[in-house]
Amino acid sequence: MKMIRRMTAAMLSVLAVFLLLPLHALAAGSIDLNRTVSLTISYQDGNTALSGAQFDIFRVAAVDKNGGLTPTKAFSRFNVDLEGKTDEAWRALAFTLEGYVLRDEITPTDSGSTDQYGRLSFPNKQKSLAQGLYLVVGYRHVQGSYVYEAAPSIVMLPGPEIETGSWHYDVTVKPKCDVEPLPENPGIVTRKVLKVWEDAGHKAERPKKVVVQLLRNGKVYDTVTLDAGNNWRYTWTGLDSSYKWTLVEKELEDYTVTVTREGITFVVTNTYAEDTPDKPTSVPPTSPDKPTGPPSPDKPTGPSEPSGPSTQPPTGPNKPVSKPTLPQTGQLWWPVPALIAAGLLLIVIGLLRRRGAGHEE
Repeated sequence: MKMIRRMTAAMLSVLAVFLLLPLHALAAGSIDLNRTVSLTISYQDGNTALSGAQFDIFRVAAVDKNGGLTPTKAFSRFNVDLEGKTDEAWRALAFTLEGYVLRDEITPTDSGSTDQYGRLSFPNKQKSLAQGLYLVVGYRHVQGSYVYEAAPSIVMLPGPEIETGSWHYDVTVKPKCDVEPLPENPGIVTRKVLKVWEDAGHKAERPKKVVVQLLRNGKVYDTVTLDAGNNWRYTWTGLDSSYKWTLVEKELEDYTVTVTREGITFVVTNTYAEDTPDKPTSVPPTSPDKPTGPPSPDKPTGPSEPSGPSTQPPTGPNKPVSKPTLPQTGQLWWPVPALIAAGLLLIVIGLLRRRGAGHEE
């Protein structure tokens, strides 16, 4: 009988310890909202530092201690989904938002140019940076005999470390870029747009037409209506290759939008929104995105994917993206102690029953 009491007491002690673990794990993974954050851009082409390249950063969303995101006032009017689940989703979000900030001339949160080592640190012109989700936009840069086009990227400050569930408050990223030889004379390019609908079960609610705008260096160059009559597509020819051509869609109700580029084609995807897009969302990776077009055949593409301050992950920051969006911290660890405690409980019960069966014999 004494043995049973001792075993029961031990079991309850172990159970109590494990039931306290989830609280500790949850607290350990929360964002410290009182800590300062910083972002450093390292812009290089192999071993060549790209100096004098201009970058703007825009605070897209605020973040709470659990990593939930709420759009800032400047970005709340855009029907985009901030809850990226894949690398491709975060790249599409960055490309989409880049068009809007250029078209609407949204004031950047901070800006600057890279130094002789190809580095630029934020805060730069501002005294501090607020924590949150940021869009990084780089501009066409000519150095030597090459033209560099930085791909827009999404960065989370602080940046999540997926393996450990911890947070990096000082993040370094290495933007990807397209590299092309500097042409002697401006060339002629073609751009296309294709509309894609993702609204299974809601086709009847689909608008009869949508309006897209082709931007030349961020300014509206042409406005086109897409509908069933033109098969939801359009082609522009004879465009000057010395300009940067991007595209945006005028906002639609009940649909979120992403704009991606595949070669010379802008693919505009509208997804029926079951929920409003401005609800708090989960945390994204911090990595910069891949280039928006194919690399030059004469020279390899620019720098590799971004990395956190203390690591050099293969795909980027916030370690981006061979993994899905980082879950809320409480979701990472709470089942583990509970399952261990339950297992111990079953083991002890089994031992007690076995001992009782032995006495009966």
